[in-house]
Amino acid sequence: MADLEPSEYRLLALAGVVQAAAVVQATATGQPVHDVAHHAVLAAITTQTASSHAEVFGDPANFALGLATLHDALSDVAIAPDTARYILHLIELSRRLRRNAAVTKELSTLLDALPPDVTVFGLGHVYEETIAHLGKRVQVTGEAGRLQQDSVAAEVRALLLGGIRFAWLWHQLGGRRWHLVLRRSDVLLALQHLQNKLLLH
Repeated sequence: MADLEPSEYRLLALAGVVQAAAVVQATATGQPVHDVAHHAVLAAITTQTASSHAEVFGDPANFALGLATLHDALSDVAIAPDTARYILHLIELSRRLRRNAAVTKELSTLLDALPPDVTVFGLGHVYEETIAHLGKRVQVTGEAGRLQQDSVAAEVRALLLGGIRFAWLWHQLGGRRWHLVLRRSDVLLALQHLQNKLLLH
């Protein structure tokens, strides 16, 4: 497994946001979802007491989908419009969460109380009890019949929660939205370097 620098973990956190958005889009529309990409998003939710970045992310290669989609977005290659919209929503919800101490505290309490074998229903419940009260709901679009299924709805909420976890980490590690505009070329170069680095391990 590759040994990453702090700046690379910041980029990986952004890739986590993007990967969460991509998996939400695929889940909502009934497209195939790679188990590794799906698990990587959900696994980070309960790592708020992790002692290292490596413990939060696990194998960086598990974020290949997010890294590739982020690369496309920064290279002006079209990505699914809904995926792009979810990315912005997740970053905005993370910002609102940071500014709402009460919801942040409740989220921490609920996450601490989760059992080790928590299901997407448990994670979806945490989302409903916290993030859903931040005043900006994510309008997820897809196959209406799928989204009306309790299991799919819970999975989408759990994935959104995972995306917010990564958006929080990205900000915590120094990531800012304006970097994606004013430092876009630098971010893209760093991303390409990280992708090449991961291919060697």
